[in-house]
Amino acid sequence: MPGRTSREQVLKSSRSYYSHRARYRDLFDQLKGKDPDTDKEMRFIESAFSRNAKRRVRDVLDVACGGGRHVVALAKRGYNCVGYDFTPQRIRAAKARASRMKVRVKLAVGDATKMKFDKNFDAVLACYILFLLPNDGDIEKCLSGAYKALRDGGIVICSLYNPFTTGKNWILAGARNETLNEEQTAPGMRITEIQSTRDYDPVKGVVWINWTTFIEAPDGQHVFRDQERARLLTYWDMVHYLRAAGFGNIECYPDWRIRPTKKPKAEQLVFVARKDLHAAKKAATVS
Repeated sequence: MPGRTSREQVLKSSRSYYSHRARYRDLFDQLKGKDPDTDKEMRFIESAFSRNAKRRVRDVLDVACGGGRHVVALAKRGYNCVGYDFTPQRIRAAKARASRMKVRVKLAVGDATKMKFDKNFDAVLACYILFLLPNDGDIEKCLSGAYKALRDGGIVICSLYNPFTTGKNWILAGARNETLNEEQTAPGMRITEIQSTRDYDPVKGVVWINWTTFIEAPDGQHVFRDQERARLLTYWDMVHYLRAAGFGNIECYPDWRIRPTKKPKAEQLVFVARKDLHAAKKAATVS
């Protein structure tokens, strides 16, 4: 059907959601200060650079950099970074973050399915994006572009919300038709988000979420209402997509933990895969 399930509507809805909130999310991060989640993810990312890559990681591409959490933090640590995002307002927020942190990062509005890089990077981040892409073809293009952008021995790091978790995440809540309320506070600011299910297709594993966000900020009160669509991707889906793109040495880690726990809830799954040019050529010959 056109409209609700069209690629254009999915992209339009996603851009609307992030554009409305980008400025206030950046302001919230400034007022809040240190973010434990970002610190945890950065520890994992740098560990993956040294543990999984077969080359020294110096040049990094973030294909959905958002407000610049990862890409700016990496630049602060001395990496050469390039950040792409589909939403202009988020790129502006990332540029503001880089300016505050006094680091140089190349940032541009870009489509993760239309990357034109060729062996320019040692690592690629594709975090919190693949399950938001409209269809299989877009996921394949994104990961194929990441593969082409990497030098031999480089790695890609990507994450998704686990649809089989015993814990909670917003995509799974949508599939369960649960209403979620989340409140976050920082000095002088409060963000309250209410999530409800607009539509769920249990055959295709696709959920549309209604989001209502109330923001109390220094410049007043604001209310944003948008929809967002997500796919319930699984471990095996990701392994398939990564292999199809040419990646090997695929490893999965629950909840950004370098060492797996005895009883992981695995609300998120983080994948690290390597580009091994010789292995790819060998596999192509065998097939």
